[in-house]
Amino acid sequence: MRILIIHQNFPGQYKHLAPALVEQGHKVYSMTPKVEKQTVWKGVTLLPYKITRSSSKDVHPWLSDLETKVIRAEACYRQALALKEKGLEPDVIPAHHGWG
Repeated sequence: MRILIIHQNFPGQYKHLAPALVEQGHKVYSMTPKVEKQTVWKGVTLLPYKITRSSSKDVHPWLSDLETKVIRAEACYRQALALKEKGLEPDVIPAHHGWG
């Protein structure tokens, strides 16, 4: 199975699960902004994505957190499309809505 974990601070709660999935023979990837270039951690292929902008200075305070998450989501979406164009089509994508 191909598994793509999306996590802003990978490995986070996946620090035990992701390597265990690799040991079971699954191909595990993680999209994270915490790495500059593609690398491998305990058998998990780490795929960087870049958040290219920050929240607006003049956004309404009630929308500030939402805007931050939408910016992250857009960065994840763009990277996921790029990965799909390169042939990565995961069977499952565990993610948290706050990470994009």
